[in-house]
Amino acid sequence: MTTRTAGNTTREVADFLKTLDRVAVTTHVGADGDAIGASAALMHLMRALGAETVFCHAEEVPNYLRWLVPDARREVPEGYDLLVVDTSRPDRAGATNGTPRLNLDHHEDNPFYAEYNLVDSRAAASAEVVARLYDELGVPLEVAAAEAIYTGLRTDTGGFRFRNVSPESHELAADLLRAGVVPAVVDDRINRTGTIEQLNVVGVTLANAVRHGEVIVATVDNDDYTRTGGTELDSKEAIDALRTVAGVDVVAHLREVPEGTKGSLRSETVDVAEIARRFGGGGHRLAAGFTIHDKRPSEAKEDLMEALRGVADLGEPG
Repeated sequence: MTTRTAGNTTREVADFLKTLDRVAVTTHVGADGDAIGASAALMHLMRALGAETVFCHAEEVPNYLRWLVPDARREVPEGYDLLVVDTSRPDRAGATNGTPRLNLDHHEDNPFYAEYNLVDSRAAASAEVVARLYDELGVPLEVAAAEAIYTGLRTDTGGFRFRNVSPESHELAADLLRAGVVPAVVDDRINRTGTIEQLNVVGVTLANAVRHGEVIVATVDNDDYTRTGGTELDSKEAIDALRTVAGVDVVAHLREVPEGTKGSLRSETVDVAEIARRFGGGGHRLAAGFTIHDKRPSEAKEDLMEALRGVADLGEPG
């Protein structure tokens, strides 16, 4: 991997994109709304520039986001240039074929691993970075592209509730509405695609939550999936509800996966990206993730609590 000390400008990346004929777009594993929204928006842009464009990802796209990328391939076709979106490290990409041509992202810990790197940690979402390319290239925002950008912006800001929201975020949202986005329609597509199994596994996840001072940890394992019919992806919807508890600063969601335990961390003040990096993960300062291999959630919780000791108030006796 080649680590660079500086990224490219929007102009440089715009000029580069005009040279491409066939591209494959991918994003990080465990894809969320910004990952898929930014990917879909970049795909629309590349098609507007005349490039053959496909989406490639080793995992299933979450059900509530499939309307953005209805067709996905597992592997990058031969002869296609790989563009990686919203992915802080190359080993987290959902598809690979050597060194990516483009790394477009907004994570603070991105090491500039591609041939071209367009990374802005001040952006609220990677979709916001894609929107700048539309402006730079003078490509009009069609409704489908605007909806994809809006999805990324809306989800990565928690519906414009998180601390990463800026005046630019709201200005972009206004432009997207002018381009034809109807927020209620996007909300329906995101939030009204659930199943009773998803509802049940989220409920079990919340029931498993335990408070430790200013920290809440919720776990969900294979037994819970079997009992409810829900999946690991379904259970991820629980994390926003965990954040509603008064007096809590750090929330952790630990869920069993074949390789061990995946964890998601959220906070208002604690640098949870630093905590995630202890387990080989990463992300944003206030929103990060990691994987602990070969341990079930109950075991992984012990490791996490040890990492949080001295960083957050665990309510332990002095």
